[in-house]
Amino acid sequence: MSQVQSPAAGRPPLSGSGDAAPLPQTSPATSPREQATPSPEQMQAIALARQRGRKLSRAAGIAAFSGWTMVFFAIITLLCGLFSIPEFLLGAGLAVVAWLELRGSKGLRLLDLSAPRRLGFNQIALSVMLIAYGGWGIIAALITASPYEAQLATGGAVAEALEPIDRLQRAVTVLFYAAVIGFSVLTQGCLSAYYFTRRRHLASYLSNTPRWIVDMLRVAAT
Repeated sequence: MSQVQSPAAGRPPLSGSGDAAPLPQTSPATSPREQATPSPEQMQAIALARQRGRKLSRAAGIAAFSGWTMVFFAIITLLCGLFSIPEFLLGAGLAVVAWLELRGSKGLRLLDLSAPRRLGFNQIALSVMLIAYGGWGIIAALITASPYEAQLATGGAVAEALEPIDRLQRAVTVLFYAAVIGFSVLTQGCLSAYYFTRRRHLASYLSNTPRWIVDMLRVAAT
């Protein structure tokens, strides 16, 4: 009877000693946390990018403050204009402009190149709205019948006493609406020019900042 050989008998002998050959050494796997950690060079690039973007961050903050301020005045104007169509329309317009302003602020944080132009035109639209409102107020103050019309029509001592009060009231009303127009032209004119110039800064920032940093900042701003 032939002797049964073990399975290992037909294998070729290992070189060297009879121990098994050691497996090749591999470097330990890098954890996902270590892979996501930026290198010192990347951290320095991010810090420089944030420093160069301060003007854009400041513009976004100004737009946010302006937007929330307009939200406040829109609510007040709408409440006061429940029985006045012109004031209600002004409040509705302020609400729309406030929403566009806040949207433009977020656009700046997202480094959207169209955001500065949209913010600039939004300020122009606000100025036109306030100028129209102020013009309507001046015209109404000049042509609307006086609340003392009945007393003034009777003449006499009462009419003489009320006539200076009526003139003063009309003058104060006209000055108030003229101040609204002047304030709007000055404020919205300066803000619109400021926003328009931010486009140049944003274009320069995008062209001189690595793409991966821009994408990171956009993700952080969402």
